[in-house]
Amino acid sequence: MINHEARVTTSSFDDFYEPAADASHTLYASPAIRTAHEAVRVDTGTPLFMRAPGEATGSIVLESAIDEAAFACGIDPLEFRLKNYAEVEPTTGKPFSSKALRQCYARAAERFGWAGRPLQPKQMRDENGFLVGWGMGTATFPAIMFQGNARAVIRADGKGVMETGAHDMGQGAWTALAQISADALGLDFDQLTFRSGSSDLPDAGIAGGSGHTATVGAAIHNAGAAVIAKLAELATTDERSPLFGAGNAGVVARGGRLRRRDDDARSESYAEILARAGLAEVDATGSGAADAAAQSQYAMHAHGAVFAEVKVDPELGQIRATRLVGAFAAGRIINPLMVQSQLRGGMIWGLSFALHEEAVMDHRSGRILNANLAEYHVPVNADVPPMDVITVDEHDPHVNPLGIKGVGEIGITGSAGAVANAVFHATGIRVRNFPIKIEELVMGLGD
Repeated sequence: MINHEARVTTSSFDDFYEPAADASHTLYASPAIRTAHEAVRVDTGTPLFMRAPGEATGSIVLESAIDEAAFACGIDPLEFRLKNYAEVEPTTGKPFSSKALRQCYARAAERFGWAGRPLQPKQMRDENGFLVGWGMGTATFPAIMFQGNARAVIRADGKGVMETGAHDMGQGAWTALAQISADALGLDFDQLTFRSGSSDLPDAGIAGGSGHTATVGAAIHNAGAAVIAKLAELATTDERSPLFGAGNAGVVARGGRLRRRDDDARSESYAEILARAGLAEVDATGSGAADAAAQSQYAMHAHGAVFAEVKVDPELGQIRATRLVGAFAAGRIINPLMVQSQLRGGMIWGLSFALHEEAVMDHRSGRILNANLAEYHVPVNADVPPMDVITVDEHDPHVNPLGIKGVGEIGITGSAGAVANAVFHATGIRVRNFPIKIEELVMGLGD
């Protein structure tokens, strides 16, 4: 049985609560799952979402509990997770739209060298006498979509324009969306003008929830399909075109040309089609949103597995993360380099959650005492260990037309638990308050 209760703070005037216990709904097969949330009103501002809201805080609790259960049963933590692997979503019974978590476990464990891990804690030391611990955590985040729109244009010169008011906060969204645009319009990259980031363009919706690329990408895909269909209608109904009679379904767009599916030699450029029709351009719009019918039939999540190594000074209790290996399955990958960057960033956030970040509240005033980066600790370069990120191929025909899931937050959810569990394996001390502090360890390490 899984019983996950979350107690969170909220303001005295709002009803906000972070859904931290929801992380226990989807990961592990159990005949009985109970989750509950209780919000405690305090005289402070209303809390707001941070990255991986709910899942980040909830998953470190869940993954620590799973690790503790595995140890109590005398079973390797990876083996324990595989024994409790959920083939369908436990709380709903829905099949997953896709789930390559087994492959994530296998590939990350092999890369990390997990097979050599002793079951008992405090069994490994390095050449300096530091305690070495290995821990793991399962990563998951729902495949979310919002509502977004895009407009596609093919001009008389055969080049294309894609417009959408999407945000780019540094995650590389405009690069990925431009790639999707070029593909949707059947154009080479240098034949495309991608316009974004302005409120007078079609509303692309929210950049958050790891759903931005899926949402806007679907809108772009649909806008591109609609404008190509208009071009195809012009060509296939014109007796002067080599594509006459092919029908819209009988042509494919590639390299700025429409080509017959059954005869690639019979083709016509976009510029030729528009010139013969006497048109300066042709345009169409498209939207992206979650498919309610598919969501009613399938559970949609990205998954991953993170393995962590830490070293702990047995006298001072100082903790250093020394290795992180993560493998993630998140549907279709648009830009592998940027996805790697997003996943690395998430893993750093998880490390930071476990070892560094803490907001200290003044109970007299309700104010944050360490509201600056001098006192609110985040990892600097010296705190970040070597990281190895693996992306596992995953085809998902149900989540959206492009098969895209989000990657911005999933790395946090596995990494925080992996680091916490590695600290236990190094020290034999199970810490249940985060970030893990030296004072939680020094007394126990003296035993």
